[in-house]
Amino acid sequence: MEERIYDYWVATLQDGYIGKLADIADAAGGAASLYEMSGRELMMKCGISEGLAAYISENKRDTGILEEEYYGLGTKGISYVNHTDMDFPQKLANIPSRPYGLFVKGGLPSELTGSVAIIGARECSEYGRLMAEYFADRLAKNNVQIISGMAWGIDGIAQSAALCAGGKSFAILGCGVDITYPAKNRSLYDKLCENGNGVISEYAPGTRAEPRRFPPRNRIISGLCDVLLVVEARAKSGTLITVDMAIDQGRTVMVVPGRLTDSLSAGCINLLYQGALPATGVEAVMEQLEIKGQKSFIKTARHGKKGNIAEPKSRDIPADLAKVADILALDPKSAEQIAQEADIRLPDVLKMLTRLELEGLSKEISPGYFVKAADLKYV
Repeated sequence: MEERIYDYWVATLQDGYIGKLADIADAAGGAASLYEMSGRELMMKCGISEGLAAYISENKRDTGILEEEYYGLGTKGISYVNHTDMDFPQKLANIPSRPYGLFVKGGLPSELTGSVAIIGARECSEYGRLMAEYFADRLAKNNVQIISGMAWGIDGIAQSAALCAGGKSFAILGCGVDITYPAKNRSLYDKLCENGNGVISEYAPGTRAEPRRFPPRNRIISGLCDVLLVVEARAKSGTLITVDMAIDQGRTVMVVPGRLTDSLSAGCINLLYQGALPATGVEAVMEQLEIKGQKSFIKTARHGKKGNIAEPKSRDIPADLAKVADILALDPKSAEQIAQEADIRLPDVLKMLTRLELEGLSKEISPGYFVKAADLKYV
């Protein structure tokens, strides 16, 4: 049986001992040698515990079954990339606890293009949603790849915005790549599997989503990026696990500033206090990408030369609409409050808000309450 099949077998063991198998296989002399060793040989030659040796021995499967599984990946649209392959992401090659291999639907991020991981709260605020859309949209339009975990909330919002902007995005899952998690992000999952985007996991196909699998997954999210951007996080958010991993990996951590009184910004404010960089705008993130050595993609960005950050074109709207648009904020305002501030009759304001929503400049988030839309033309 070819070595590739043995590599696939080792990769399917990653669920039990994340990050250890590459070193163990190297000590054994390769995946095939690892497969042939008894439990005692594994302990003596690889220096591993009795429990780990037993885990490896107990999970050996017949070579015929392994071949059937491996060659069946293609029928599911899944490819396997080993850590020794040329197309294995070099950004992951030297991180602590590097993955032995990756299962991929779609593609992998380009090594020649800058990548920003955008992460944050699942139960995000309207402000968080708008900021995730704003940064993902502008970065994608400047040829920056968006990395995240396809989670509900900030992750999925950012990835959807990147795709809508015509950019590239890659999701790192805490389950097999053949499983949509969360299920309500099915539409996003389907889009990520197409057109040069990708869904990636170190867990074998069929592996279900369980809480214990997500923290190890986060090291791949941070490992694949040049800059980690935190949009919203509570004081004890799981997002902070990814931040710690990014710091260990030498990645730049940036934070979208929030309000002192907002619990969803407590984690972000703490990160700023600890030395994270404030993401004051897309230009600040792009500057950090250049510092990280991602100069070539900036110079060849699709929407302009280096230093000319791509921004959406302004749209001409009537003065009365502009007046109402200027009153809108990221925090919800009632139609009555908007009418009072604009000094315009409520029926007329309601008509204007409808027109602004059609223009993509306003959004009704609950009956009678409106915010600036994700276009953020007036920010």
